[in-house]
Amino acid sequence: MASSVDYLVVGGGSAGMVVATRLAESPNASVCIIEAGEDLISQPNFLIPGLAPAGLREPSGTDWKFHTTPQENAKGRSIWLPRGKVVGGCGTTNIVTLGKGHAEEYDTWETLGATGWNYKTLAPYFKKSENFVISEEETAQTGMKFDPEMHGSSGPIYRTLPKWTSNVTKPVSDAMTSLGIVPSAESYNGNPLGHYPLQLSVHPEHATRSSSANSYYAPNKDKGNLNLLTGAEATRILFDRDEAGELMATGVEYSKDGELKIISAKKEVIISAGAYKTPQLLELSGIGDNKVLAAHNIPVLVELPGVGNNLQDHYTSSFVVEVDPKYESLDSMLDPAQAGLEFMLYQEKKQGKLTTNGGAQFAFISNHSFMPEEVSQKIYAEADDLVRDSSNPTLKTQASWLKSAKIPDLEFAHCVGFLPMGDSKPMPGKNYTSFLLALTHPYSRGSVHINTSDPLSLPSLDPHLFEHDVDVEILVEGLKFARKVFSTDALKDVVKEEIIPGPEVQSDEQLKEFVRSTGQTVYHPIGTASMLPKEDGGVVGPDVRVYGTKNLRVVDASIIPLHISAHPNATVYAVAEKAADIIKAAA
Repeated sequence: MASSVDYLVVGGGSAGMVVATRLAESPNASVCIIEAGEDLISQPNFLIPGLAPAGLREPSGTDWKFHTTPQENAKGRSIWLPRGKVVGGCGTTNIVTLGKGHAEEYDTWETLGATGWNYKTLAPYFKKSENFVISEEETAQTGMKFDPEMHGSSGPIYRTLPKWTSNVTKPVSDAMTSLGIVPSAESYNGNPLGHYPLQLSVHPEHATRSSSANSYYAPNKDKGNLNLLTGAEATRILFDRDEAGELMATGVEYSKDGELKIISAKKEVIISAGAYKTPQLLELSGIGDNKVLAAHNIPVLVELPGVGNNLQDHYTSSFVVEVDPKYESLDSMLDPAQAGLEFMLYQEKKQGKLTTNGGAQFAFISNHSFMPEEVSQKIYAEADDLVRDSSNPTLKTQASWLKSAKIPDLEFAHCVGFLPMGDSKPMPGKNYTSFLLALTHPYSRGSVHINTSDPLSLPSLDPHLFEHDVDVEILVEGLKFARKVFSTDALKDVVKEEIIPGPEVQSDEQLKEFVRSTGQTVYHPIGTASMLPKEDGGVVGPDVRVYGTKNLRVVDASIIPLHISAHPNATVYAVAEKAADIIKAAA
């Protein structure tokens, strides 16, 4: 491998592989991806959609093993935050779910200062990244009416509907409809409100995961100008000053096989290490808050207090019921005999439960749909008090969204099986169905910072989980609504009993205790190198270039300044596609 290339991409995850592959489209540009993990995408546990949730049970060798600091407002728990340490990153290890947020959420990025980043300018990149495949039969079965103008048909990432669905899906859908949560015929039109079938990054024929690793990189890996260096963990960005005194990234120091090595960049360095590793690498390289760097004797090259701050995620709780045995669930896979039959069905016909991830449908809803008016007004007032004296402009924006009926505040992900929470486990031989409740715009803001100058140590992650009661109160109201859904006439012959939180958990205080004792995140971190004005805590500008540098850029979820009401993987692909064009235009 050459010791010098034009473009160095640090991190071969969802964003990094997109950027690297697009930059390598120019035959005159040499590109190298530095990735700490290995290329394991051909392994069945990553390829088969139905095995994806197993990766979220406990840390493995392909996980970074991040844990939070003890969370004061979550009963002192230290919570595992899975992140893929493998080629393709979390796109290789996640649960293959795709979605798109509200148009106003993307427009807000521009309003906050990211000129040129809005729903209209991102739409072509959503289309460029995807290959949406749906049959006439699927359209008839789901009742969805997809607008071809909203979907790509020739991009690398396949987007499909589940090949298997449980017979419990329709009664749950009917129950939500009966409570005013209407079906959405087109969830990719900039308005995700309503409920609709799950959409997956799964190949329509092979029933295998579609990710940046096998859909962007793999078809291009034999290009002479695109190189992948695996098992190589970046330790710092190297800099020099040009004749005008501007700070220029000249290369990357990395650790491989116990040795420190260097590779040089002739044009640009792009950090795509994710919302946890990107701020760590910036700080190790001398870019960040002076106090943080000084504490570890790291010389300050660029004073950027926003590095590592503004961490946001989707906070979660869950609701589980036992259902009548005639309603199918993935819990049957706990029976080795049934699991064996499903594996045979998958191998021979690419059908059955292993073709999907266990989800059935999404419902994204505004608090206006599930909160009593008096509760809403109380929460609005609390939110206003929180943001009144805040210098964080993203908080002020989401406070206005809370009062709007247009922007979703909560996701209800319907899972056809037992969704564990805390120490709970399913009983053998029983069938369950669950809601994962996810708060789309938490008010708590966290941070990621180095706690040592050792580049191979993990950073300190403090999401400030449930720091503000507003976040807990919205989830509590969501749990009450979930209970209401499962009590409708549409489900009276389906539900046998409530399992989680349990019928004994009734009062607001009991529900708050449940949320704080068991709640966590849904592993969608963003914001730690926000695309905001520098004075507002920004780290990169609209050109995704790090402030104070000439040729260092960040392209991953860390630049998203304010969260969206969607699972973010499709948005990360679109962001990376747009960023690649920005970098190409500057060449």
